[in-house]
Amino acid sequence: MENIADTAFVRSIHKDVCQDILRINLKWRGNHEISAFDLDRLGNVMYYVNETENTGWVIIQKSHLVKPVDAMTLRSVND
Repeated sequence: MENIADTAFVRSIHKDVCQDILRINLKWRGNHEISAFDLDRLGNVMYYVNETENTGWVIIQKSHLVKPVDAMTLRSVND
């Protein structure tokens, strides 16, 4: 089973002021920065920031459907 401490979950999705731009709120467990996760899986990443120790958000150009509770794992060490 996948280690939940190494997974970030989509908490909410907000449409931004421009068409096809989304702000996605993420939450995770463990000692990670938001940049440690495979954010490209969500779409074309424009900006991201840690909000608290275990939360953050990312602005993406929508490339496919994203829904709350979608999960992403840590990026590969080779990335």
